[in-house]
Amino acid sequence: MKKTIMYFGVASFFLASCGGPDKAAYADAADSICKCMEQKMAEQAAEQSEIAVDFTDLNFALCALDVASKVDPFTDDMGNAINEKCPQWKKAYETYKKAN
Repeated sequence: MKKTIMYFGVASFFLASCGGPDKAAYADAADSICKCMEQKMAEQAAEQSEIAVDFTDLNFALCALDVASKVDPFTDDMGNAINEKCPQWKKAYETYKKAN
């Protein structure tokens, strides 16, 4: 009986510790996306072109791809983190989430 309880306790602890990314992981991912977007948009602004093309959504997708191995970029947690860290990219995030 004691072994059964012990095994159950170990199994419960193991399952509880295997949860997904926490809020800090999403905050770090949002920071990475925000910095990536700033860099990509600055590069786009620096390019001289006669044709004005908005690459915001494409840039966001590329930046989100960089963090996809660490967190799920399609969750509400990611949306909340983006909204907190860089609300100027909220619309791009919503477009990205709808497209996938």
